[in-house]
This record gives sequence, structure tokens and C-alpha cells, in this order.
Amino acid sequence: MIYKLPVIIFKLYDKEYIARCEPLRATATGDTSDEALKNLREAIDEMIRESGREAVFQDINPEVDVQVLEVSV
Repeated sequence: MIYKLPVIIFKLYDKEYIARCEPLRATATGDTSDEALKNLREAIDEMIRESGREAVFQDINPEVDVQVLEVSV
């Protein structure tokens, strides 16, 4: 099954990035945004190994379409 999950990536301090998936309450860091995203994927994989797919995704609807809304102010 494929789930679309919203992920926010932002720079923390000068060199570290944080990737956060709020629906799963999962967070990871990395030296680049790509590395933070890769580490987040690994963290989610570890959550699945420890708790099982059903437990990790129990509140996630696989039919949800995730999009980005840009607002200019």
C-alpha cells in the first residue's frame, strides 16, 4: 500500500535540516534536506518494524491526496 504523507523540511541553525511528518509524529535530521528526508524515511521504516504497519498508519487514510498551497502575502 502507498501512503502520501505531508513532510515539512526546514533548516535549523547553520548546517542542520529537520524533516517532520506530523501525522506520524516522526522527525529526523540531516546535513542536507535530502539527507533529512532519507533519515525520516528510515525512521518511519524503523517505526513499522517495531510497531507494525497497522499501528503506525492507523490514523492515515491512503486515499488522501497531499498538495501544497502557496499563499502570497
